[in-house]
Amino acid sequence: MRIFKLVWCLTGLPVSLLSQAWLSPKGEGTASVLYQYGFDRLHVYADGRTKDRGHIFLNGVVLDSDFSLTDKLAVRVSLPYIMGKYVGRNGHTLVRGRPETAVALDNGSFHGSLQDFRFDVRYSLSQGALKVVPFFQAAIPSHAYTTLAHAAVGIGLREYRVGVNLGRRLNPILSKAFVQGRYAFGFSQEVANIAPKRSYAEFQLGYFLTRRLSLQGAAVWTYSHNGNDNDYNLFPDNLTDEQWLNHDRISRAKLLDLGANIGYSFNEATNIVVGVGRSVWGANTHLRTMVVSVGFVKAFATKLGSKGPSKISLLPQANKALVCTCAKSR
Repeated sequence: MRIFKLVWCLTGLPVSLLSQAWLSPKGEGTASVLYQYGFDRLHVYADGRTKDRGHIFLNGVVLDSDFSLTDKLAVRVSLPYIMGKYVGRNGHTLVRGRPETAVALDNGSFHGSLQDFRFDVRYSLSQGALKVVPFFQAAIPSHAYTTLAHAAVGIGLREYRVGVNLGRRLNPILSKAFVQGRYAFGFSQEVANIAPKRSYAEFQLGYFLTRRLSLQGAAVWTYSHNGNDNDYNLFPDNLTDEQWLNHDRISRAKLLDLGANIGYSFNEATNIVVGVGRSVWGANTHLRTMVVSVGFVKAFATKLGSKGPSKISLLPQANKALVCTCAKSR
């Protein structure tokens, strides 16, 4: 029984960024659905100071499928549907200082649409205790949705990431524990004369309480290498008109999220995971006051495989409950 069968998160991610160090056996895969609720209360500026400029509420549903073509090669596809609402007196406007040009999405009501198609290819280099799995990931906007709004569902940019997953069980010291992590470098299309470049990293520590129940803790870090800084005293007056219209897409966003999750296996092919998370540090973005997630995962097997679905591991579910795919910083 392969207890470390991999399942995708939130992302999400943004996007979301996911630890995927364990692959399913050849011909097997998973289908999952994730619901996520997010609440952002504070804007954080370049120097770390925060300001309450209104509240953002986000609801997201992500459909995802992960499938192993071979024992070493796996692909994943997903598509989120996001609904956002902004409540406050600082809704975005097309022309700064002109309330009559307010963006329709920031009117106090929920507005929803599809976000970005996501495609992920992973290849396992190691079959030993330490899993080393390089990957390539692409996020392509599903359509030309509005990005200038607190309630926008995403940043609407094509982004490509390359990186590596690492994972290991902690036996023989702690036979029921595991660690895994991921680093990725992402580069996006150019907008307002800036082509955003970002680093993404995450770390996860988990423990199997029983054969059906597990606990996980995770940290997710985003660091933008270039872009505009939002000055606490000057923003948005320190931006040109073009930069203002695209400021969520080109800000030098930095964010550190922490979360905890619990996973439960109903049977050898069905899991549920419930988790909470929040931002503990950031710059040039919105801080996530709270993220609550519930995810269901179902394993399946095809004629390409030699066996039926093996028992799904609870360990890969941690990021499903932590990473907010609806966040504009992804």
